[in-house]
Amino acid sequence: MTAPDARDWTRRHALEARTAATVRALARQPRVHFEAGRPWNGDTPLPAGAPHLQTQPGLDDPPAYRALADALALRLLESDARLHRDLSPSQDPVAALIFEWLEQWRVEALAPGRWPGMRGNLRRRFERWLFLFQGSGLVETRTGQHLLCLALMARSRLFDEPIPERLEDLIESARYRMGPLLAGPLARLRQLRADQAAYAPEAAALAAALARWFQDLIGKEKKRPPRRHLDFSVALLPPEGDEGEVAGQAAGGSSAEEATGSGYAVWTRRHDRVVAASDLVRPALLQDYRRRLDEEIARLPWSLDPLAQALKRMLFRPRPEGRLFGQEEGLIDGRRLAQLIGSPDDHRVFFRERDEPVAQARIALLLDCSGSMRHHGPRLALLMDLLARIFSRADVPFELLGFTTGAWNGGRPAREWQAARGRPEHPGRLNELQHLVFWSQDMPRRQGRLSLTAAMKPELFREGVDGEAVQWACERLLARQDGQRRMILWVVSDGGPMDGATALANPPGFLDAHLRQVVRHYTRERGVEILGIGVNQDLSGYYPHSVGLDLDGGVTMQALQALIRTLAPRRRRP
Repeated sequence: MTAPDARDWTRRHALEARTAATVRALARQPRVHFEAGRPWNGDTPLPAGAPHLQTQPGLDDPPAYRALADALALRLLESDARLHRDLSPSQDPVAALIFEWLEQWRVEALAPGRWPGMRGNLRRRFERWLFLFQGSGLVETRTGQHLLCLALMARSRLFDEPIPERLEDLIESARYRMGPLLAGPLARLRQLRADQAAYAPEAAALAAALARWFQDLIGKEKKRPPRRHLDFSVALLPPEGDEGEVAGQAAGGSSAEEATGSGYAVWTRRHDRVVAASDLVRPALLQDYRRRLDEEIARLPWSLDPLAQALKRMLFRPRPEGRLFGQEEGLIDGRRLAQLIGSPDDHRVFFRERDEPVAQARIALLLDCSGSMRHHGPRLALLMDLLARIFSRADVPFELLGFTTGAWNGGRPAREWQAARGRPEHPGRLNELQHLVFWSQDMPRRQGRLSLTAAMKPELFREGVDGEAVQWACERLLARQDGQRRMILWVVSDGGPMDGATALANPPGFLDAHLRQVVRHYTRERGVEILGIGVNQDLSGYYPHSVGLDLDGGVTMQALQALIRTLAPRRRRP
C-alpha cells in the first residue's frame, strides 16, 4: 500500500507532465520537463519566480497549471533568457522579484490575439492570485497594500486594461503614495514592451527604485498580517545555478579528489570500501534472521506467480534463436521439396523462425541504510526477498545493493581533517563510505537469500551519502550493459543525504546538490532509468520519477503490484 498522500504526488506529477507537454508543443522546445517540481528546458531551469505563477502542490487545480504552461511558453517565445539574466539586479532579492514580475507581465501582454484561450487562462490565474492574496491577510498591512497596488497598476498599464472596480478602494491610499513613482516608468515600459533590449534596463531601474521603497516601508511596518489557514506567500524561487554554486563553493581551496558531479569534493577515499553485507553479520545470526524471514513469508496469504508473469509480459521481447525445420506450416524449405515427390502425404517441408524470450532490462535495487531507516530493517529485508523471488521466477537479471557509512560523525576522514594543519575550509565529503552488496548477479541463490537478511541487523544502519551511492550503483549496471537492454535503478530511501561531519564542514545543501547532479547525469547522459521509492516520504525533490511506499503496515501485495507497474516502458525525454 502506498503512503497516504501518494495520490497527491501522482496527481501533481500528472499535472506537471501535461504542463511540460503543452509548453513543448507551444514553444517548439522538445526538452522541456519538470524536475523536483520546477520546470527545466534541457539542463537549464526555466523562470517560474513571478508570484502569480508559483504553484502550491496539493492545492492548485488544473487551471493553474494550464496558465503556467501558457506563461512558460510565452517566456520561451518572447524573452531572451541571457539578456534577462545579465540585466537582473540579482544582488537584491526584492529588486530581482520585481524585475522578474515585470518581465513575465511583458511576455504575457504579448500573447497573440489568435490564442484567446491563452489570454483567458492568464487572466483567470492572476484573478485567482488576487483572491489568495486577499485571503492571506497580507492586504491588511501597509506593505501588502503597496505590493498589491504595484501588481494591479503594473499589469493594468502593460495590458492596457482597467483595474477591477472592486479593488480600487482597497489600494486607494497606496496608489496615492506610489502613483508619482510608477506613472512615468510604467508609461515607458508600455511603449517598449515589444523590445526586450530597450525594456529591460527601464524595468531594472524601476525594480531597484521600488526595492528601496519597499525596504523602507518594511522597516516602518508595525502591523503583522493576521494568521490565516492558507499557505500563501510572495517569494522569489532560488536563482538559476544555485545548486552548482553551492557545490562549487564546497570545492574551493580543497586538495580533495573530485568526484563525479560539478564541484563535488571528497577529503579522502582511503577508508571507503565495498563489502558483502553477509560479512558484517555473524553466520549464526544470519541463519536466525533467515529462519524468521521464512516464517513470515510462509504466513503470506498470496502468491508471487501473478507478479512474475506480469513482469515477464512487461519486460520480455522475442529474440531470433535459429530455425525449426520439418514443420507442417511456415516458410517453404527448398532443401525438402524433393520429399514431396517421394512422400506426397508428408507435408513437413516448412520451417519457422525460433524466438527465445529475453528480458529487456537489468534491475538494481539500492537500499538506504541510514539511521532513520533502522526500524524498517525487517520489512526492508522482506521486501528485498519478495522482489528477488519475483525477479528470479521471471528470469530478470538483478542485484540488491545498499549504502551506509563505516562510522558515525565522520570516522577516520573527519579525524584526519581535524588534525590537518589549518583545517582547510570546505573539505568535501568527510566520512568513510560503506557500500553493501546484499545479492550480486553472480551470487548463488542460496547465498543471496542468506545475505539479504543482513538488512535486519540494526547496527548496519548509520549515515548516508546518497549521491556517491547512486553513482556506484549506476556504474555497476552500466558495466554489464549489453545491447538495447534497459538499465533500471530503484532507490529505496526515506529522505535526502545526511552525514553530520560533512554537513558541518561544508556549505548548506552540499550533499543534496550532488545527489541531484548525479541523478541528472545518469538519467540524461547515460540512459539509466532511476526511480526513487520513498518510504513514507516524497522523494520527488531528488528523483524526477518517484513513488511512495508505506511500510508501517508491512509489505503488501498492492505495494508490490505498484512497484512492478513502474517497470512498464516509458517514453524517454528527448
